[in-house]
Amino acid sequence: MQRRRRRRRRSSPIGRFFKQLIIVVATFITVGAFSLAVLFMLGLPPNEILPVFQSTPEEETVPAFAIEPEPEAEANNNNTAYIPTPSSGSNEDSSEDEDVPPASPFNVFSFYIPENSHLYAPFQAQNPHLSPDEVVWKVNAHLHLPFFGNIIINDHPNPLLVNTFYRLPDGFVPHELVPVNNANDHLLATPETVEAFRAFRTAARANDLDLTAISAYRTATRQAELWANQNNQDGAVARPHHSEHQTGRALDLWGPGGLLDASGPTQTGRWVADNAHLHGFIIRYRADTTHITGYIYEPWHITYVGLEISMYMHENGILSLEEFVGRNPGRVSL
Repeated sequence: MQRRRRRRRRSSPIGRFFKQLIIVVATFITVGAFSLAVLFMLGLPPNEILPVFQSTPEEETVPAFAIEPEPEAEANNNNTAYIPTPSSGSNEDSSEDEDVPPASPFNVFSFYIPENSHLYAPFQAQNPHLSPDEVVWKVNAHLHLPFFGNIIINDHPNPLLVNTFYRLPDGFVPHELVPVNNANDHLLATPETVEAFRAFRTAARANDLDLTAISAYRTATRQAELWANQNNQDGAVARPHHSEHQTGRALDLWGPGGLLDASGPTQTGRWVADNAHLHGFIIRYRADTTHITGYIYEPWHITYVGLEISMYMHENGILSLEEFVGRNPGRVSL
C-alpha cells in the first residue's frame, strides 16, 4: 500500500502574528520577572523598583491658540513695565494693611494727634452731642480733663497760651515792658501790645469813642493777692502763674460808661468786640466760652495775639485761644 503524503499546511498571516506576539509577551514577562528578582536580591527598596519600569509619559500637546501669553511677554510687547497685582491673601497686602490706621471719624482732620487717639472715642461717648471735629480739638486742648487737671509749664519766652492747663514758669517776666496809655503811665505791657493798643485807641476816637487801659502787666505776687481776695476761688480771678496779665499782653479797658460790656447801653463795648481783631486783639473771655476758658464773661479783657492769629480766628469763627491751639497743635507761643 502506498502511503499518502500529508500535505503541510501553511499558517495564515494572522496566525503567525499572534504566535510572534505570544513569544514577545512571554519574553517580556520572563525578563521583567528576572529583573525584579535581581533588584530584590540587590536590596533595592520595593517603592523604588516600580518607578524603574515606568516610562515617562509624553507631554500633552496643547493647541497653539489655547496658550495664553505670560504677563511678562505682554509687557515686553507693549514696551511697558509689568507690575504684578498681589493676590488678596498675599503677605504684601497684610503688611500694607498693618501700616494703614484703622478707619476712624477722628483721623481725617489735619489737627488729629495720634498720641491722643485713645482719648477721642471715650470723650465723645461722654459727650455724644459733640461732632468728631469738636472732639478732636477739645481733647487736643485738654478739655477732656477738669480745669487744672493737667498742668503744663509754658516756658517759651513769648507764650501765647496761659490758662487753666498752661502756666508760666516761676520767675517769668516779659522780655520788655513799656508804659501803656502815655509816657508817664505806671501801667506796663510789651512793646508790640502797646503799639497795637494805641492804634486801636486812635481808631476808636475816629468813631467818637474813648478807650483807656486800667490794668495791664501784673506780677505773680500781685496775682496771688487778687486770687486770695477771691478766697482762692477759680473762675473770676486767675491763679498766680495762670494769668494772662503776667504775660504783658492783656489789658482791661475802661470806656465812657465804665468797664466795657458788649451787651450794655453804650456802643463802646460792641465796637471793641467788632473791631479788636483788626488790630491783633481778641476778646479773651466771652460769654459763650466760659465752659472752655473756665472764666466768667469779661468783655473788657482783651489780649494781644498778633494780627495773623486774630484775623485767622475771626475768619474761621474761632472764639477762644483754646480752640485755636486745639486746631493748631503745638502753637502755644507767638
